[in-house]
Amino acid sequence: MCYRLTICALFLLTLTYCFGCSSGSSAPKTEGARVDLANSTASALATFKADPRSSKFFDTAYGWAVFPKITKGAAGIGVAQGQGEVYQGGAMTGWVKITSVTVGAQLGGQSFSEIIFFQNQWAYDKFTNNQFAGQATATAVAGKKGGGQIADYSDGVAVFTSNNDGLIVAADVGGQQFDFTPR
Repeated sequence: MCYRLTICALFLLTLTYCFGCSSGSSAPKTEGARVDLANSTASALATFKADPRSSKFFDTAYGWAVFPKITKGAAGIGVAQGQGEVYQGGAMTGWVKITSVTVGAQLGGQSFSEIIFFQNQWAYDKFTNNQFAGQATATAVAGKKGGGQIADYSDGVAVFTSNNDGLIVAADVGGQQFDFTPR
């Protein structure tokens, strides 16, 4: 049993490393891709601003990172990726990629939007210096309903999700890795 856990842990570390290395710059490669991401981000921001659970954070947050679409697939091991924009003081300061690898009882696929609010400069700087990572979730999401929200900051960040589509049942532990590229 211990041998299997060690092999699994090494496999996950390898996947996380490979995703991080292969990503290169998190900025969209073409001007068209930048416009598409900007439009998708604007739509996701409108959704989060319309939700009373997350809208209050826009007035007081130091900054935020918005991922208009994160796609996750899972069959025991889950992999998720997405691209987004980072804001400070209401101005876009750069692009970010998210990669997540999880292990646990999980099966299915889904896409969702995510916003991470930074309570202060310390949390924002930690994120934009690629020193921010972590995740632990327990989810059951079907279709366009659901979405785990937290009500306040924890360690300088508040995270909200909005589910787009898909079906996933999961009790997983893994890591989110972020790759920030300044504008």
